[in-house]
Amino acid sequence: MTLADVRIRTAKPQDKPYKLFDSGGLFVLVTPTGSKLWRLKYHFLRKERLFSIGSYPEIGASEARQVRDAVKKLVAQGIDPVQHRRRTRLQKMEASENTLEAIARRWFEIKKADDEHRQRSLRRLELYAFPKLGFRPIQDITTLDLVTCLEAVEKKGVLETAHRVKQLLQQVFRYAVRRGLITHNPAGDLRDILAFPEKSNFACIKPAELPGLLHAMRDYNGDAQTLHAMKLLAYTFVRTGELIGARWEEIDWARQEWHIPAERMKMNRDHIVPLARQVVALFEELKSMTGKREFIFHAPTNKEKHMSNGAILGALRRMGYAGRMTGHGFRALASTILNEQRKYHSDVIERQLAHADRNEIRAAYNRADYLLERKKMMQEWADYLDGVLANPDKVVRGDFTKDRKRHK
Repeated sequence: MTLADVRIRTAKPQDKPYKLFDSGGLFVLVTPTGSKLWRLKYHFLRKERLFSIGSYPEIGASEARQVRDAVKKLVAQGIDPVQHRRRTRLQKMEASENTLEAIARRWFEIKKADDEHRQRSLRRLELYAFPKLGFRPIQDITTLDLVTCLEAVEKKGVLETAHRVKQLLQQVFRYAVRRGLITHNPAGDLRDILAFPEKSNFACIKPAELPGLLHAMRDYNGDAQTLHAMKLLAYTFVRTGELIGARWEEIDWARQEWHIPAERMKMNRDHIVPLARQVVALFEELKSMTGKREFIFHAPTNKEKHMSNGAILGALRRMGYAGRMTGHGFRALASTILNEQRKYHSDVIERQLAHADRNEIRAAYNRADYLLERKKMMQEWADYLDGVLANPDKVVRGDFTKDRKRHK
């Protein structure tokens, strides 16, 4: 005979605990404090055991009977219900601690990478992976889940980002396998699920168009920081990422040099940029604007972060150079014209471009190789640009297309 709900509800506490029996070993224990606790008596391995279900009215009679039936099924299968519940709770606890996001952040903590690169990679996962998969236990994520997530990124039109997110997820799952958190790696084979972006050279104008670009920069009336950034790209022909991530601590005013640390360089080697007089003047102007900040070029919406590459591309677009010129194009222009002038050995130009030295032994000697020649070249290059701005006929003429692919 089952226990009526009204009987449980109206039961009063007594001096000692007493039981209200339901059926199949299920009963309510009424304590002297007034608590009403569901308990189940069962036998396992020929011993009487007690299983705690919960309290009334949080758990009603119907739900308690469902638990009773489930417990009896476990017993019939030779499984101790108490041990089974403990294991289940432990698994849920481990699952909550081992979500994709938690594992990814753990991996980033031990990953050997500079803070800027680590933050940029983590931000990609925060934007494109964590919202869909981050809250899920990593062992529950399937290959189909990953494919669906990555295809959603691809549909946003950021194909390059989709490939980077895929690489990051593959690394996180490999880490999870090595740590014994999962036995199967669902990210092990994600080949051919994303289209590959078409490879193209960085957009760059022809040397004959240099006067027009310099005049457009002179007449640019937009953000002063962005204008200074474009000028510095022209004068120093560093990579755009090296420029926008520059910190004031990297400028050696006494030696008139810009020391870019290895962790910010594509080739992972320290790099020295000799500063022409014009460049020193630009940095001095910037010092009055951003000298109290960590980054020379800070983001307009967050003074603790550096400006984005998009700021320079946006300025070039507004100047009429959309699809024709990029920040990286200044490198191609400088390399093409300097090589055509034949005033400096190609090794000097290549070293200033911070290209990899194919001779690893020679490359290991001295990061300041050709520094005197480079100091002279960088000042003459700055003077050359000023001369082109004043007299467009000074620009080098000729067919430079054969050199345009060398300067990435």
